[in-house]
Amino acid sequence: MDIRKIVLGGLRQGLRALGRLLGTVPAGWLILMGIVALPIAILSVVVALVFFILLVLLAVLGVLFYLLVWRPVFGPRRRQEKVIEAEYTVKSEDDQ
Repeated sequence: MDIRKIVLGGLRQGLRALGRLLGTVPAGWLILMGIVALPIAILSVVVALVFFILLVLLAVLGVLFYLLVWRPVFGPRRRQEKVIEAEYTVKSEDDQ
């Protein structure tokens, strides 16, 4: 048995099966789907990329907003809070 004959025979059978499969579909339908479906597929990829870029931009702007606005407003207040302790005594009526 020659391995080359086996491989070429399998390849020929695969190509014949593909030819029979494509023969069942009208050529006009394939051309129409190529004209209509290819731009739709390209457009959907472009829309997905634009959506992803906008999502990343929104995340970056959110982080910047937090760092520049929320953190300076709420951060220092916690650090500046100090506890003041005081002692006091109450004079009794006898001491007055």
